[in-house]
Amino acid sequence: MTACVFVAATMLRFLDPFTCVYQTDNAAEGAKLASEPGYWPVPQGLVDPCAEWGKWKPRVVHAVFRLQDEPFAGYDPDRPSPLFKVNQVGYLPGAPKYAYVGAWLGPAFGAWRPKNPMSAWELVDATSGSVALRRDESPVLRVPDGKTKEGVPFAGEDTYEMDFSSVTNAGMYFVRIPGVGRSENFRISAASAEDAFRVHMLGLYQKRCGIAKSEPYTHWTSGACHMTAVRGIFPPDEGGLEPKAKWFEIIRDNTDWQGGERVNAVGGWHDAADYDRRPMHLYIVNDLCAVYLMKPQNFYDGQLSLPENANGIPDVLDEAEWGLRHLLAAQQGDGGVGTWIETTAHPDPGSVAERDKMQYAVSRATRRSSLMYAAHAALAARCHPKFREKYLESAKRAWNFAMSARPGEEVFSVKREKGGLFKRAEIVSVRWREDADIPVEYLVKAAVNLAALTGDDSYLEPVVRDMKKLTEQLAKKTWKLIPLLYAGERALGLPESLSPLFSRWDKAKLNTAKQICGQVEGAYAYRAPWWRPQEGWVNAMGFGHSHPLVRAQNLMFAHLVTGERRYLDAIALSADFHNGCNPQGSTLTSGLGRVYPVAFLDLPSYVDGIAEYVPGITPYRWTYVVPRKVVELVFGGDRAKASKLPVWRRWGNLECLTAASSEYTVWETVAPAASVMGYLIDPAVKSPPAARPLPAERLSDLPGYWMLP
Repeated sequence: MTACVFVAATMLRFLDPFTCVYQTDNAAEGAKLASEPGYWPVPQGLVDPCAEWGKWKPRVVHAVFRLQDEPFAGYDPDRPSPLFKVNQVGYLPGAPKYAYVGAWLGPAFGAWRPKNPMSAWELVDATSGSVALRRDESPVLRVPDGKTKEGVPFAGEDTYEMDFSSVTNAGMYFVRIPGVGRSENFRISAASAEDAFRVHMLGLYQKRCGIAKSEPYTHWTSGACHMTAVRGIFPPDEGGLEPKAKWFEIIRDNTDWQGGERVNAVGGWHDAADYDRRPMHLYIVNDLCAVYLMKPQNFYDGQLSLPENANGIPDVLDEAEWGLRHLLAAQQGDGGVGTWIETTAHPDPGSVAERDKMQYAVSRATRRSSLMYAAHAALAARCHPKFREKYLESAKRAWNFAMSARPGEEVFSVKREKGGLFKRAEIVSVRWREDADIPVEYLVKAAVNLAALTGDDSYLEPVVRDMKKLTEQLAKKTWKLIPLLYAGERALGLPESLSPLFSRWDKAKLNTAKQICGQVEGAYAYRAPWWRPQEGWVNAMGFGHSHPLVRAQNLMFAHLVTGERRYLDAIALSADFHNGCNPQGSTLTSGLGRVYPVAFLDLPSYVDGIAEYVPGITPYRWTYVVPRKVVELVFGGDRAKASKLPVWRRWGNLECLTAASSEYTVWETVAPAASVMGYLIDPAVKSPPAARPLPAERLSDLPGYWMLP
């Protein structure tokens, strides 16, 4: 992006004949608007994310709602209104279909309400202009807006629902309420899930490490980066450090940067806004392999715009395999695999990946990291013969290392400065001990896959021998393990000898899926798959936990196990929420739909010279509490005022200052969304990837830049 160039812009939108919102990103004009009762400031990132530390200035969209008793002179009933929230990517023909109308007009005016009672609504064929469905009744106020214990509303609006599930014909439509207005056009199309899947997968491609991103695969081009790494002795982000120390300093002071072995490090994905590659990225391998094994008919070679898309392997598996390449190359001679590639500090916001001056090292192998690699390499090997040829022996060697090695330990030396004016160097010894227990979740996963690949049931013996103990261990941590951990294996068939363990797993995950189904149906008007307003976990929104497609992976697993339609419908409704059927009427992924996130914490977007940020990225977004820096820089420290913002609108986006809402990771938000939309693909509908539109020349040209009521 061209972060330092700023051109002020304004926007006027009519919500209905009697309500409008005027907006500007000009600070001087915004100061004048602040005296109006309908004023509300919206943080939209930073004016210059690459500014010196502590000198950031928030980019604020100043919005003011205005209401009057007579219709505004400029109101046009044929122009779409932001009151209407629809799935901008498209509704699936056989799924439930709802559109919504509602808005929050700031704390002064609160929930939007129509000037006159609504008595009818219509679904209109946008091509012919004919009415496809008419209901001579008001849209339904199905679920009242909930409130926090402090009395803050979640949506801040009365949300009215229009049900047009009975319409299954493909086409372009809009909904209209006489006397209120109409929505943007939207599709009913069996191709919509595949279109969304491609955008999410593009996000993974954009984050690939070690490869140049280029046309025709993307407009957001960059050079190859981080081709090698030094072999280190630091552990892969596990075990305890005593006394406490930062991993950065452990890596900095205990790696032979000059004489250490250099290994090929092409592969994997940049974790988030920075450039490390973490052990959890194997979850991406799992999610993509699992959805392929669950629905192999949904995927094919040439489906995505990738360099590998004519190699005879389904493209979803090519992307999954990208997460194994660097680990295979870095495998130790004894079979162990370190799964973390890290450096000594966070890169500067202006850092360019292909010119990154920081040095990177690959972690030592532990039993956990090696078993985690073995499990996922073996899963990939079960997906395609070429992967079996490439990864099976490597997975077996990693298994042998994990099962024969003793728990590791190391004493690291860390250099620190002590003192005030007269500083002195101090060497601190930090002891690390590897966890004593082998992680049951990866022991089971690796055993199942290796036994299936080799026909050798001796891989299952360590699990069968301690079945009761391991079942209890797995049960205690099931709640925090990814929903699709064993979905691929289940799709292929699980060994009968492990049925007690997997029965316990299934029961726990099905209970979670049932809870989520209930949430979709009754927790919120927009059918969000999240905890109800008064439930204990409702405040755990940060870092992507509340994302609908993250939650929907539980529904995928339940549908795989039971085949029940209610789970498939709940997945589709979760996708609706993600794709625009939410209080702000925005999709949750850059480049997806018409209104989408336009600024977030992403280093490549700061330095690529392109105004629009990279597509396919799903920021964390919501935090239950308004971020401290937003209160400080946007609301002048007035937390009482900031706290009037409804919960589902609390995307306090100041990029690097609000990581819990403005950042993302490839494994927490990007890959889960891809897996869910891949699950919904209709295999009967195949279309070549469409060329992506050119990037916008200014952020303010994008609808998602502006206040979304």
